[in-house]
Amino acid sequence: MISDINNILLIKYLRNELSEAELKIVLRWLEENEENKEFLFGLKEVYMLSRWEELHARSEAAEGWKDLHERIGQSDEQRRSPWRRRAIQYAAAAVVIFMLGFILRDLTNTEKITYNMVETKNGEQSTLFLNDGTKVKLNENSKLIYPSNFAHNTRNVELKGEAYFEVEHNPKQPFLVNIGTYTVKVLGTKFNIDAYPDQIYVYTSLKEGRIQIVDNTPEAKIVSELKPGMQLSYNKRTGEFFVKAVDTEQVADWTSGQVVIKRQTLEELVQRLEQKYHYTMNIENQQINKLTYNITIDKEPMEEILSNIHFITPQVHYSINNKDKTVILK
Repeated sequence: MISDINNILLIKYLRNELSEAELKIVLRWLEENEENKEFLFGLKEVYMLSRWEELHARSEAAEGWKDLHERIGQSDEQRRSPWRRRAIQYAAAAVVIFMLGFILRDLTNTEKITYNMVETKNGEQSTLFLNDGTKVKLNENSKLIYPSNFAHNTRNVELKGEAYFEVEHNPKQPFLVNIGTYTVKVLGTKFNIDAYPDQIYVYTSLKEGRIQIVDNTPEAKIVSELKPGMQLSYNKRTGEFFVKAVDTEQVADWTSGQVVIKRQTLEELVQRLEQKYHYTMNIENQQINKLTYNITIDKEPMEEILSNIHFITPQVHYSINNKDKTVILK
């Protein structure tokens, strides 16, 4: 009996597009039983016949087939034996019956998928609706890549920067946001992701529903699961993360023009100020890093906010260089 395997891997196998990690998964599947081998090589024969001229011209693809045959111990002589030819014929027949409307359909659909990109600049925000009804509000200096149509079992998008999502509920088609360091998996919920490439920390905050944080490995391990009012902070340098409680009103406060700071450290506050005012800020005195603040920032000039910080915690001093757009806290 043919064992279960992710059909996308078989598609990538046919195209010689497997990564090393994915190739190991396919090799393990092939080693499970002889039927898996016959099925896959029969599928390959059908696929190669349907695209003979193209594959013949691509010698590197032929080399890929040869390498994979060697790795699973199948020689050219074995593949050409009468028994092998008959097995291929049977496998090809099985492919036609069971996979013609499935794998080959996926091949066709994959080729037809087109992707869109929305990118914002300084001081610019954008709101868009995806074809499933999901609402996305993109903050400044951010980029979202998404397909014109979600054609498979999941809804996949990629984000660089910050965005607030209101995802339409669909338990049969999870919504996945890949931010590079990890993937946020949801069924239907409201959440905010702050994942600018130049930041040390990445933040995922949940307003409603439930989300899972999944690492970007072939195993797709669940790192954490968030409930409403929780925020996951991930340190890109160390790989460490921690979860803390946040006010749900604070989640995506930037969408209303305000930045609400509640029980955040000076280190975290500085990152929010850098985003809002586009200044580079350095804390020279590490002893003040963990001071905590409750501040609401609306349209005040940056110097007024810094003055308030000094008033709340007199031990914190600052200097501003407007020419270089830098601030030093000490």
